[in-house]
Amino acid sequence: MSKPSESATILDVARRAGVSRTTVSRVLNEPDRVSPDTLKRVQDAAEALNYAPNSFARGLRSGRTGVIALLVGDISQPFHGSLAQAVAAAAEERGLGVMLYDLGHSTARLESVLRKLPRQGVDGLIIATADDISTAAVADAVADARAQGLAVVTGVEQFGVEGIAFVRTEHAEAPRLALEKLAAAGAQRPALLLGDKHGPIGRQLVLGAGEATVIEAGYSFSRAADAVHALSPEHDALVVTTIPMALGAMSALAAIGRQLPIIVCEEVPLAAHVTPAFSTAAVPPEETGREMVRLMAALLDGTQVEPRVLRPVYTGRESFPS
Repeated sequence: MSKPSESATILDVARRAGVSRTTVSRVLNEPDRVSPDTLKRVQDAAEALNYAPNSFARGLRSGRTGVIALLVGDISQPFHGSLAQAVAAAAEERGLGVMLYDLGHSTARLESVLRKLPRQGVDGLIIATADDISTAAVADAVADARAQGLAVVTGVEQFGVEGIAFVRTEHAEAPRLALEKLAAAGAQRPALLLGDKHGPIGRQLVLGAGEATVIEAGYSFSRAADAVHALSPEHDALVVTTIPMALGAMSALAAIGRQLPIIVCEEVPLAAHVTPAFSTAAVPPEETGREMVRLMAALLDGTQVEPRVLRPVYTGRESFPS
């Protein structure tokens, strides 16, 4: 029996089988996700070229897998679910596959995932979280991933590692836009409910808060509800960071018999499907996802892209239709 070829790459297998690199990668890693015909074509091509799965890692360094990893802060959050769909759709348009990792707001898990991804045959990774992950250990793991040839895109600038691309979003404009709308309607004492004012996005939201009272409430339904129960009666409007927080705020207001206009700094499908539907001042996750993949594709191709700044837009609904 002949030994596996050291020269055949994943690209050679893809060309011989008449499929994409992503399909070959899927056959090697998730064969149950491809049709029997495709599975046989790729296996026959690999056998004809004497290419074995255990030469996969070597093939990655000479070619590409066509697979990227998406690391999200908390997949249970509506925004991250919508973002994952957007990234997957935009990646598929470019012939890329996506592996999803849920970080669960844990920097320890993030570091662990970053350490193992270079061995799992991905071309690059996207880190999408509102948490402050700029620890020395995580920064070192990011730099190590870059040194091993992985392209890295982040949802917000957090690291000084050379070669990283990040999505440029004017997060401060979201509360600023919301507060302008509320002020025009006569609101005089608005409050801004944040999940974490020390996080990379939270810090930007605070910059757009102006004279509004800033309340750090955590990203959950229950903690936002608790914050509203403790809210001073003088406050006459709310700007809230996420949809789950807005639902908690709305529930608490109903429990104490108050009605306040609410604008949320997050635009996801759920915002329009609850009653009352939430007004939003935000960048849609579809736009953020497309930009993440655009930056990733540029890094993988070794090309430069023109900087693009994402800006929030206002969508009026029942919680504040003005």
